Amino acid sequence: MANTIKTIIVDDEPNSRDIIDFLLRTSKDVQVLDKCDNITQAFESIKHHNPDIVFLDIEMPGGSGFDLLHMLRNTPYNPTIVFITAFNQFAIKAIKHAAFDYLLKPIDIDDINDTLARYREKQRNGIKKVDKSKAELLLEHLEGFSKLKFNMRNGVLFVDPDDIIWCEASGSYTVLHLHSRKDEVVSVSLKDVEQQLHQYPFFRVSRSAIINLKYLTKIDRRNKVCIVQKNDLVFKITGSPQQLKALENR
Repeated sequence: MANTIKTIIVDDEPNSRDIIDFLLRTSKDVQVLDKCDNITQAFESIKHHNPDIVFLDIEMPGGSGFDLLHMLRNTPYNPTIVFITAFNQFAIKAIKHAAFDYLLKPIDIDDINDTLARYREKQRNGIKKVDKSKAELLLEHLEGFSKLKFNMRNGVLFVDPDDIIWCEASGSYTVLHLHSRKDEVVSVSLKDVEQQLHQYPFFRVSRSAIINLKYLTKIDRRNKVCIVQKNDLVFKITGSPQQLKALENR
């Protein structure tokens, strides 16, 4: 078929890959060439298949969707990227800024059809793939957001969001529990910290605690705690029943 849209799905969750695969196959002009569960597989698959569209999860063990963009940066491969995320604030500002498309989980048939319709429209207008400069723009934009800045009593703290395991209110201050170094106390309230974290995968589990969803391993409703773990660091954090239920239903 001359106008077949060649696609690859990259997502570490088997159910998510299968759902996207099923939804894509309802369109007669779409061909699913491969399904990958990590960016290393995806990079090799893109080199082999040279797809038109890559449906790419943002957060995956072993490397994010943005890491895959970096891997493709100096190659001749330039597929249209459709990001997939469960976090409706995560990097959406940057993605919109670079005119990339994205899908929010849970994905349904209308989401897929809208994305494919926009791609077909670009094809009809003679634009086969996203301009390479858009990928560069996205990466530059993301790099500008790579570190957070917090005021401290004796200066300023710069911290990578991935280094924050959880945040704890301490009066009008906030304690940042970090992985790579000792805890830091910043002279801003937890509410202000929450505003800075809004575009990253963090969730407020109570009036006094925000957790990094990347490190969430368990929700214990009976004891009203959630467990976050980064390598050898494990924290049991008390959450409100309402917030823990909302967290379960994300």
